[in-house]
Formats: sequence, structure tokens, C-alpha cells
Amino acid sequence: MAMSKKLTVVAVCAVGLTMLTTACSEGDKKAEEPQKKEETKQTDAPKKVVEDGPLGKYDPPIEVHSVRIGMPDDRFKNGDTMKNNAWTKEYESALGIKLVYDWIGDPSTDPNNNTKLDVTIASNEIPDVFGVNAKQLNQLINADQVQDLTEVWNKYASPLLKEVANQDGGLALKAATFKGKLMAIPKFGGNITSADILWIRTDWLQKLNLQAPKTMDDVMKIADAFVKSDPDGNNKKDTFGFAINKELTGLTGYFNGYHVYPGLWVKDASGKLVYGDVQPEMKPALAKLQEMYKAGLLDREFAVKDGSKVIESVSQNKVGIYYGQNWYSYWPFNDARKQNPGMEWKPFPITSIDSNAAKPGVGFPVNEYEVAKKGYKHPEVIVKMLNLWLERAYGKTADWEKFAVAKDGTEIFQYPLFQVFAPNKDVPDNYEAVKAAVASNDTAKLNPEQKALYEKIVAFKKGDDSQWATYRQAGPTESSFEVLAGYKDKLLTTEYLGANTPTMVEKKSVLDKLQNESFTKIIMGAAPIEEFDKFVGQWKKLGGDQITKEVNDWYAAQK
Repeated sequence: MAMSKKLTVVAVCAVGLTMLTTACSEGDKKAEEPQKKEETKQTDAPKKVVEDGPLGKYDPPIEVHSVRIGMPDDRFKNGDTMKNNAWTKEYESALGIKLVYDWIGDPSTDPNNNTKLDVTIASNEIPDVFGVNAKQLNQLINADQVQDLTEVWNKYASPLLKEVANQDGGLALKAATFKGKLMAIPKFGGNITSADILWIRTDWLQKLNLQAPKTMDDVMKIADAFVKSDPDGNNKKDTFGFAINKELTGLTGYFNGYHVYPGLWVKDASGKLVYGDVQPEMKPALAKLQEMYKAGLLDREFAVKDGSKVIESVSQNKVGIYYGQNWYSYWPFNDARKQNPGMEWKPFPITSIDSNAAKPGVGFPVNEYEVAKKGYKHPEVIVKMLNLWLERAYGKTADWEKFAVAKDGTEIFQYPLFQVFAPNKDVPDNYEAVKAAVASNDTAKLNPEQKALYEKIVAFKKGDDSQWATYRQAGPTESSFEVLAGYKDKLLTTEYLGANTPTMVEKKSVLDKLQNESFTKIIMGAAPIEEFDKFVGQWKKLGGDQITKEVNDWYAAQK
């Protein structure tokens, strides 16, 4: 996870000192004695100084209460825990902030931290500062439970934090602004890195003497061969082409190849916003999936398999094609390779069904907003924590191995309560910087994260297979960053950046369930392709038309 080499930071700390001057008359020693006692009392008392500025320290320290989702125990090393680690210690040492978690959610039962946080918000027992999703942010604002952070942002955000915020043209800040007030600090991130990549078992390609795909037809031929030509060599027909689960979440890149954009609001010919899943282009995409299922190119049991079961199929040497994220080289593929010597996955750009280039569709990259409870005296701690994260990871006092990624791979960057990443951080910044350094053997211009990537990539090129995942993600060639760099001028980003509309809150879950059931029936052949037209009609009637109106009302108000 990296930051632009161009970024610099200056921490501005102004220390206010109060000097007490006592004027005494030699002729009035009785008056002098009490004054000296009072002076001593003031000197001995704790200093109540708050240094003003992006990294100002509270003296005496203050307690800051929050909540968050937990992390598995194996994410911590050397005795660290969620409540006691390098970052909780640094908050207190550098900022005078004693971080206290009122509760830590269970990632196994509530991975997105929504259920328990919803209960906390409903009970109005919210902590001082915490992170929420767009729906929860809207709810908190409507209930007047959180405060305006406009002044806090303007006064305390460091130059580096403001630069990060401006890399997306201010879209994230705009999404957190309500009636001219900045009601939350968005967790900035890159949207290009969320685009789907086409991962393929290249050891199977080589065994079957197949070429890398350039069109959707090529992908289909590869999938067919992976099913019928025994790529695993066990003389059984037990492999299938595409990884797909019951939620149909592994098909975004496939649909993009048909010029369909699931989950996104895109412009139609008239300039109005329409929902990607109900557009006519979805129908032929589903028809092809139905054909693929019938031919055995899809897992026959996908309708009852969740994501974890699909991962098991990868490790069991059953899957050859997987649409997914740029970091899949770390998981699930790296683990699967350890169980299957000789397994090789490589990333490729998504392909198109016709002569029009496929456009990778990406949603709004912000999925968390940091808020402060209404009336809390120190809302600026949110911004100060973000400033400290950027300074320790990328600034003049950066220590990447202590505060971001340890030598053993421990992801310390997950420990901070609040952290952000520059939208351009991985692609193009990290990719281009590391690629140039590998070519020149010159690391002088690399920031700490980029230098760590460089060292791992060079190690892989010298034969260290333990760095395979890093190379496949960030290497100069045959990496997912290389694929993403090629997407630069092709991305299609959702046009809707707002929170859930009233009808979304009320009916979206019902509509999503209807969609999943309808699409699954079509794919499995339990319903004809005409079922799609019926679904679209139901979707519109059951709330889709009203949601579309609300989305377009928001869109019109932004102009």
C-alpha cells in the first residue's frame, strides 16, 4: 500500500508557553509569601497545554473512546493486540491520545461491523469518534448525532492529508458534505484498484498449448478446454472454467465485457442515470452464462457455495479462471500454490464480447466515513490521527516496517483506528516508480513503501518464490498493477456518489434478493432467458423506479 513519491509533509506544531512573572515589593514581605506559595502551586500543577496544529500533542493526555471491527489473532505478532500495539502506543506518545475501545466487533460473525454498530447507533450510546458506512452516516446526520467537521478539517488537516484528499478532484469530500457542511472525513482510496482483473491458470494454458485471451470468445474457448481436456491430469472430468459463488459476486469483470455495469449508476443516451443491472445488455450476458452452465463450464453447485467454498475449489485444483481483485495473488492464490506445486496464476485485462473495448466498472471508492459525536470536545482527533498515519508511513519521520508492513509481512497498517490511502498510490504511482527503479537499479527516488516493494520484487527475480504474491501484484511485468495501468483511460465510474436514498434504505435488500434469485434461475436453466424481462418489470414496480427518481434528483442537485 503506497504513497506518491511526490508527496511531502510538514508537521507544524506551535507550542504555547505561559510565563508567570511575579512583581514583589521588598517592603511587603507578608504579601510576598502567599504569592510565592500560589506560584509554586501553579508550577506543580499539570500543564493543560494543547499544541495547536496538525500534530499537536495533548498535555495531559486525553482518553478517546471508539469502536471497531476486530482482526484475527494471527494478524498480530510479538504480543500485540487490538488494544495494545504499535499504533495505540504511538497515539499516546506522539499525540497524547489514550485510545479506548468500548467494544471490538467479531469479524467472523459481523465482518462488515454493521450489525453491532447499527445497534449502538440506535441506542444513541455512540463513542467519541468512529467509522461508519454511507447508510449509517446518513442516519446519524438525520438524527443530529454527529457534528460538523468543516472547521476541524480546515484548521488541522496537514498539507499531505489535503493533497491526498484532492487527488480524486474532491469527490470524496463532496460525498461527505451535507448542506455545505463537512459532516465526516472520508476514508480516501483509489477506485482503479477496485477494478476487476481476469486471473487465469497459466500452467494449464501451457499444458494445453493455449494462448492468452484477447477476446471474450478466447476466454470461452479456454474455459471449455479447462473442462474437457483434463488440465489437472488426473483422468477425471472434475475441473470447471469459471469461479462463481451463490451471490454472483465473481462475475463483475465478465459482465463488463458485455458492457454491463453491476451495482453502478451510469448515464443513458439522454443523460439520465440508470441502474446497470437492469439494462438490456444484461440479457445476452445471462443467456451466455446459461449456455456455459449447461455445457459444464460453471461449477454445477455454485448456487449453494459461498465465497469460502469457492476458495476451497481453488485450493483443490478445480478452477482455471477467476475474475477478481488485484490482490488475489496474496489470497487465495498464494495459499493454493503452496498446496499445489507448479500452480501458476497470472493476471490479464478483461476482454470484450465485440469490437468495442471493455470498460472496467468501478464504484465509489469510499466505504467508510469517520465521524465525531455531537458535542464531543475534541473532534479534531480524527484529523490528527490521519495526519500521524500519513507522517509515520510516508513523511519525514516515516518508518515503514514499524508502522505499515513489518519484515515478516505483518500488516501493521491495519492497526490504526483511522487511516487513508492516496487514490493514485498504487497505480500509477507505486507501479511506475518501482518499475523505473527495477530498470535502473536506482532506489534513490523511492518512498519507504516503494522501496519495500522493490526489494521483494528483486528478490523474486533472483529466485525467492516467497515473494511471488508481491511480484504478481506489483511487478513491472505480468502483474495486476501492469493490467490496472492499462485501464487508465478505460474506467467507467459510477455517477452516483450519495448515501442510500430513502427508498434504497427501505427496499434495496428486497430488490437485491429478487435479482439474485432471478439471475440464478436463469443461469441454471430453471427459468428461460425471458425471465430477465419479467424481473426488470418487477424491479421497477417494487421500488426501482422510485430509487431511480431519487438518484436523478440527487444528480440534478449536484449540477
